[in-house]
Amino acid sequence: MKTSLSLCLAVLLTAPLAFAADKAVNFPKESPLVTFVLPDSWQVDFEDDSLIATPTKDDDSVSIQVDEMAAGPDAFDAAVKEAKETMTEFKNVKYDEIEKAQKDGLGFAILNAEGEDENGKVFINLVLLAKPGAENFILLSCISSKEGSDKHGAAIGAMIGSVKAK
Repeated sequence: MKTSLSLCLAVLLTAPLAFAADKAVNFPKESPLVTFVLPDSWQVDFEDDSLIATPTKDDDSVSIQVDEMAAGPDAFDAAVKEAKETMTEFKNVKYDEIEKAQKDGLGFAILNAEGEDENGKVFINLVLLAKPGAENFILLSCISSKEGSDKHGAAIGAMIGSVKAK
């Protein structure tokens, strides 16, 4: 898990990697605060105030969700607690140390974890995004199965590495 955490942070700091065919995705839909890149083939939907993305309509081996959090930028500990509370459906969740970084006008805090659901092992990446002047943190959650991680790991890493303030 430490290796994936280090890899994720390295990608975040150094890789605005683009795909041969990619699309920019903005969040929130109205008055975007952040933007990131996903492969064109990925399914992106807005449900209520959340953005949901999966590799395809029929492939849910990776699920990305982006939400505005209740915690404000001066409440980091509350934001971490709130982010972890979104993962209560998973069992035996073990978090790595929080990694922090600054890039392209955003503060990042990355919480990587492993857990289990009814289908087996899951990989959890919770990315807290702090944009100066924003009212609240933004939470980018990426949940993947082992198969999803193996198949779409490069796309996940590139997506996290492409996140920028809008």
